[in-house]
Amino acid sequence: MKLSTKGRYSVRAMVSLGILSNTHEGPTSLKDISKVEGISVSYLEQLFVHLRRSGLVKSVRGPGGGYLFARDPEDIFLNEIMSVVKESINPVDCKNCENYDEAACVAGDLRNACCVTRPMWEDLDSIIGSYLSSISLADLLNEKKSL
Repeated sequence: MKLSTKGRYSVRAMVSLGILSNTHEGPTSLKDISKVEGISVSYLEQLFVHLRRSGLVKSVRGPGGGYLFARDPEDIFLNEIMSVVKESINPVDCKNCENYDEAACVAGDLRNACCVTRPMWEDLDSIIGSYLSSISLADLLNEKKSL
């Protein structure tokens, strides 16, 4: 399983927003985040549309404008960031019988409606989801401070 750039870059951008917010007062521009993270401004714009619509960040227009957290970083968890940018953390495409697609399943013998490994994939998905929902943006920001 490999996360796409949407998920990884969104988390990195949110951490940078937190770091840069602590270094100056007021909103942080995507240009500043771009410089720190090496992510193009146009790609950040696409990600921040989702982050803003979901209520994780708020935008300030005009000169000196940019982005601020809409909520406390302690209340923003990684699973939510991944979810709002449409990053799938499912380890397989056919995780449940309702979405079962024989062409997508690579489990081997497909004589049954659901493969025997499906419960294992569901457990793995649950473990990943629980892990990501246990880490807040504040946790990452505190980790950065300790480095």
